[in-house]
Amino acid sequence: MFSSLRQNSQIYVLHKGNEPRLEIGYVTGVSIPKPKYTMPQAFTQQEMVVDLNVKLGDVNAVFNNVSANVDITDSFCNNECVTLSTSREAMNSEINNLKQKSVDIVNSIDIHKKLIESYDAITMDLNPDYAEKIKQKGEMDELKTQVSGMQKSIDELLEANRILMEQLKKGN
Repeated sequence: MFSSLRQNSQIYVLHKGNEPRLEIGYVTGVSIPKPKYTMPQAFTQQEMVVDLNVKLGDVNAVFNNVSANVDITDSFCNNECVTLSTSREAMNSEINNLKQKSVDIVNSIDIHKKLIESYDAITMDLNPDYAEKIKQKGEMDELKTQVSGMQKSIDELLEANRILMEQLKKGN
């Protein structure tokens, strides 16, 4: 628990971003537990928090209002979301959960592609004007492709004709 941390206690910091990374830091200071809210909540036990000062490499980081009675929590430092943990096992579990979420997303791509196709078909059935516009766009795209192919063929024919004319001039 964060409330039981002392100076030089090890702490794990997972930086969540496009390129996640894990740092192991050491506590340089921890406040005494204090109530999270200044106004007492009637008939509820007040959540307690601590402020942590942590040495991460050459940087001193401050994590404010960290839940005191847990082993792992999310926090912010320098406008970055991080996960803090006092336990290697809790951090391993968190990393495995995040990885599994990403694996699930990657595995669901084909399902979502099929859903998009189904929704497009339903939209076209529901909106004939929209369906006509999509059909016309497809026809225009096909015509553009055909014209582009014809232009390429004409350019090739002109080049072949030029080469032939040069050869005929040399032959005379």
